[in-house]
Amino acid sequence: MQTNLYRNYFKKLLSIVLYIGFLSFLTAAIRAQGETVAAAKSNLTAINLPTGAVRVVESSVPAEINTALEKLVAAGEGKIRQGNQEVLAWTNGYKKSNAPALIKQVTGNLQTSGWTYEVGSQDNDLTVFSVLRSAPTKRALLGFYTFSDEALVLAWTEILPSGSNNQTNNSTIVDNSNDDSRPANVNSAASVLKVEKNTTYVNVMGKEMPAMPTFPSLAPKPGRVRGYVKDASGKPLAGATLGVRSTLLGGMYSGAQGVTDAKGYYEFVIPSGAAHFYNAGYAIEWGDGVAALGLHPADGKLESFASPDGAVENFVLLSYGITSRESLSENPRLASTYYGGSIYVGYYVVGESDNNAPSGSVVENSVVEITLTPEGKLFDGSEGKSFVVRKTAGFDTGFKINNIPLGRYKISAKLSNGKPLKMKLNRPTQTVFGMTPTETTASASVLFFPNAADAKMVSPNYGNWNAVEISIEIP
Repeated sequence: MQTNLYRNYFKKLLSIVLYIGFLSFLTAAIRAQGETVAAAKSNLTAINLPTGAVRVVESSVPAEINTALEKLVAAGEGKIRQGNQEVLAWTNGYKKSNAPALIKQVTGNLQTSGWTYEVGSQDNDLTVFSVLRSAPTKRALLGFYTFSDEALVLAWTEILPSGSNNQTNNSTIVDNSNDDSRPANVNSAASVLKVEKNTTYVNVMGKEMPAMPTFPSLAPKPGRVRGYVKDASGKPLAGATLGVRSTLLGGMYSGAQGVTDAKGYYEFVIPSGAAHFYNAGYAIEWGDGVAALGLHPADGKLESFASPDGAVENFVLLSYGITSRESLSENPRLASTYYGGSIYVGYYVVGESDNNAPSGSVVENSVVEITLTPEGKLFDGSEGKSFVVRKTAGFDTGFKINNIPLGRYKISAKLSNGKPLKMKLNRPTQTVFGMTPTETTASASVLFFPNAADAKMVSPNYGNWNAVEISIEIP
């Protein structure tokens, strides 16, 4: 990959990557509880970072920054595509006058680690750049940094040849009932999932969806919305919240909300106009805390409707499954695309011939094995099953295990040769959710991390789970 491929585009990109407003969005995300993790090293380059760096978690990165990185890659005119990305920031104790020194430290650490750093173009406090390395494996990144009185922000993304394949789910679910190679202590109902090199996510339940319960027949009432809410077993759910908003003029909304009774039934008057559901949530006891879950429309779809006609919509609480075909097509890597829980496993990979590998690094083409075993019955009362995820390590910094049926799981990590791996919890911290113990080379207990506790704040067709973020390394 040649830097001169982009030289003709850098000036154009400066007008595309509008940095005005980035820092206000990002600073707000940084200051929100649980939106960042402390970062001593870069996930993409493994370089040491200046003191005070934080990494903005994937779900909290402002859309403006994601769009800017996508446009940087799009400037390659189809010859490249986007790999993993990382957004770093400095805010605590930060002074604008120190920003140049922080950037100098970053670029110096890149060069010391064998990377070539090249500025593409600059405009005031915005700089677009490329980062290249030829050995032990050829890699390339594009990114930008910008700073103000409040923060220094650095965003970069790995670029890959357009013909490679790390954005599709190439995992294979294997029925291992007769597989003598399955790990010890994994029951015969376990699913073994083989995840291809450079694949960045896996959906452990595939296209499987729980069976939908039956509902009483209801006719629409003019000016009202009504229906029932149940769990997958057919039990009525009292206290679920449903919200509808309507508009007569573009952008001007009026809303109404209702709560289900002991029979799981709801009915309320809706404002005049074109209406749609904006809220459908149910709060559950989750470990020592509370988790608010998004509800699934029983017929699999939600459409807008005219308020004078009224509407009937039944909802189901699911412990796993795909929220919608649209979300699966657009965002298969996101935890919120699934009703099941999510775990992100991160690592730093080095080439087999890298003699200067940081301690704890995983060697390229090693097979990392993550085993998840239910601790007791699952949330829906079922016995559950174990999952064994075997991931061939590439230069992808990590992968997500999505759509895990809700429950508490025992997790362990090792290489395929049996060598145990050290696990460390990165997110969440200081909560009742996540992994216990937070650092171990043995097994640990995982409780999935909800995005909210208030059912009124949850959208329909939305999983509402954050990924529990765990890093692994060779002890």
